[in-house]
Formats: sequence, structure tokens, C-alpha cells
Amino acid sequence: MPANEAKIADIVIGKLAVHIGPNVAKMALRTFAKKTGASSADALTAADLPALIQEMRPILNVMIGRMPADAVLTDITRACHAGVP
Repeated sequence: MPANEAKIADIVIGKLAVHIGPNVAKMALRTFAKKTGASSADALTAADLPALIQEMRPILNVMIGRMPADAVLTDITRACHAGVP
């Protein structure tokens, strides 16, 4: 991975932490990463991203509301594909 690219886990945690706090964001990512079949949150790849987003959407809809959830998930997708936080 080039030096300017962040890990998917770091990007997701950073984006979620704004809404649900850093500790809950880390715990949520670990849980949802396992549901996607990744061995750990740090092992997530771009190929895992659609399943991760699908798994996170319902709980984020409840926790922060549908529109903010859509916005943060879109932001996560965009940032992960760009490789920057």
C-alpha cells in the first residue's frame, strides 16, 4: 500500500467516530468485519466494502438516522476507494 493510502479499517473508524465515538466505532467495525467474512477489521479489502456497508446500514439508520447514515456510508465508500481518510 502506498504511503498516502490509509487502511480501510482506519478510514471507516475515522468516519464512524464522528457520529458514534471512537470506541463504539472500533467495536462496530470488528463486529461487522467478521460478518463480511474478513478475518479481522485490519484485513478488510476493497472487495469487502459492499458487504461491510450493507451490514452497517441498518444499525446506523437506527443510531444516527437514515439520511446521516446514507451520507456517512457514501463518504466511507468514497474515501476507501480513494485510499485517503
